[in-house]
Amino acid sequence: MFYVAKLVQALGIAAVGFTLFVGIFQGIAMAEEIIMTLIGVAVFWLGRVLESKAA
Repeated sequence: MFYVAKLVQALGIAAVGFTLFVGIFQGIAMAEEIIMTLIGVAVFWLGRVLESKAA
């Protein structure tokens, strides 16, 4: 379960990084960037919760 939580955290960080990339190079609307960032943060937070339950 610990490694699953770490994988979910990595996916959350990757989602935020992807949002940064898209925001810089594609020029999408600020609202879309915020929503994508919040989704990445939520995924990372889910990984943190799973990690704390695994310990």
